[in-house]
Amino acid sequence: MLEFLQRNTITIADLQAKTNKIIAETKRSGQPFLITKDGEPMALLLDVKKFFNDLAAENLARQIAIGEADIAAGRVQDLDEALQEIRRARKVPRSRRSRRKS
Repeated sequence: MLEFLQRNTITIADLQAKTNKIIAETKRSGQPFLITKDGEPMALLLDVKKFFNDLAAENLARQIAIGEADIAAGRVQDLDEALQEIRRARKVPRSRRSRRKS
């Protein structure tokens, strides 16, 4: 990632002069631009859609890792037992639940 950011590093002045072009390139490529001021990194310009997709993928990977750790540690529960526990917690009788479907 750092190598790519070195290629996509621009100054604030460049961003001001070429805003539309730089935003279009970020959107097209999905790659970020590092914005600098006086040679120091100040901000990243990211495509919003890619940012949120990456965030969701990272969250999903984290949840999968937690689930796999639970399985490896034996923290598992039969589906029927889990559903019974949920019903007890919600205190919704089975007969009432059946009526809702109608």
